[in-house]
Amino acid sequence: MEQTRLIEATCPDCRGPMSETIHEDGLRDYGCLVGHRFSARAMLVAHCDAQERALWAGVVALEEAANLVSAVAPAFSPEVQQRLQAQVQKKLDQAQQVRRLLQDLEVFET
Repeated sequence: MEQTRLIEATCPDCRGPMSETIHEDGLRDYGCLVGHRFSARAMLVAHCDAQERALWAGVVALEEAANLVSAVAPAFSPEVQQRLQAQVQKKLDQAQQVRRLLQDLEVFET
């Protein structure tokens, strides 16, 4: 008899809730409500890929914010421009920190 239980993880493809199915032969697989299905190994690989994509999205968002300030800064007074430039440097520093995290991101080895 198959057993299915909800696990505390989300689908790496669609971020929906995941369930584990244990089949009569003891094999396990993992699936979401949309229908994405993974073996245990494929689930770990896909989650590592999702982690990397999320971190890169963070880098892009931080660097994009810095670029946005450059584009809109002339619309503000010099005092505000100065504060914005300080914030830009912080955003760029944060993006660099995330890049360092990405360099050390470890994949699951099975």
